[in-house]
Amino acid sequence: MRSFHSVKVKEVRAETADCVSIALDIPRSLEETFGFAAGQYLTFRHAINGEDIRRSYSLCSSPGEGEWRVAVKQVPGGRFSSFANSMLKAGDILEVMPPMGNFVLPAPVAQRKNYVAFAAGSGITPILSILKTVLQKEPESRFTLIYGNSRTDTIIFLEELEALKNVHLGR
Repeated sequence: MRSFHSVKVKEVRAETADCVSIALDIPRSLEETFGFAAGQYLTFRHAINGEDIRRSYSLCSSPGEGEWRVAVKQVPGGRFSSFANSMLKAGDILEVMPPMGNFVLPAPVAQRKNYVAFAAGSGITPILSILKTVLQKEPESRFTLIYGNSRTDTIIFLEELEALKNVHLGR
């Protein structure tokens, strides 16, 4: 049975005016337990105003990065998203369940593939994990991303996506 683990917040970084990314400091003793496939998510539990709140967020980091990072977009009236965007800081402790989910990239193989992904808004988070993993693990593969947003200032991970495009131009 999966259970929650107390994990320290390593970094809280503003990605847009209404979205933060949260990097977790997974202890070495839990790295195997928290091993993940590109596209999986983490479930968080935190007491807010005395209420046990649980929310799940997709990992936006790639397994090859050695980082566990999720993005949390502010939702009007959202208790956890409001907390994460306005109060959460490095050093805080969150209860986190090991990665889960079946929206994953199959194990990379040494062949040439063409991937196409569609995302909108904060739906970019699992796609970003998959995109980075493909570019890292499948050097002969190409990736096309169609990503919609209402405005350019709401594009989550804009600089990271631009950097990936520039490093892997032609792929």
